[in-house]
Amino acid sequence: FGLTYVRSFYPENEVLVSGGTGSQPANQPFGRGIPTSADHTGLQFNYRINPSLVFAVWGGLSFARAQRGGFNEVANSWVESGNQATIYNWALTLALLDLGSEGSLLGFTVGQPPKVSFNGGGAADPNSSWHLEAQYRYPINDNIALNPGFFVVINPENKSANRSIWVGTIRALFEF
Repeated sequence: FGLTYVRSFYPENEVLVSGGTGSQPANQPFGRGIPTSADHTGLQFNYRINPSLVFAVWGGLSFARAQRGGFNEVANSWVESGNQATIYNWALTLALLDLGSEGSLLGFTVGQPPKVSFNGGGAADPNSSWHLEAQYRYPINDNIALNPGFFVVINPENKSANRSIWVGTIRALFEF
């Protein structure tokens, strides 16, 4: 179980409230040129159901505030100093340990990348993106493992008109 709190400030033209993982409004709720502060909160929970099954859930909630007024070029609107935006994200994960061989891991994730649910100085996201992922770590020996997987983002940028993005991955893990 874990709790997180981070207070941050993003100067003019360096605003990236969601660290680049969310939609344009989630990363720059008041536009690129408006200095923004944010209070980020997070909750994480991990539970080992039995020796081979682990369940985890996490969520984040950010409260952004415009530090001065100006024009939000993304939303084509005026921002007042003190305008606020609410951004959230979450994920559920399931891991099956030692499936197929000792040291292996089959993992599944479903979640929602950062999304603006309220914005007093710009646009809220109209729809919801979904992140679905599967991966399998297969140990070759005590020091090397292969980790193929794939993920899909449905409704990228939290817009239902956007086509889904499909990505295949393969990683080699070296542990010494």
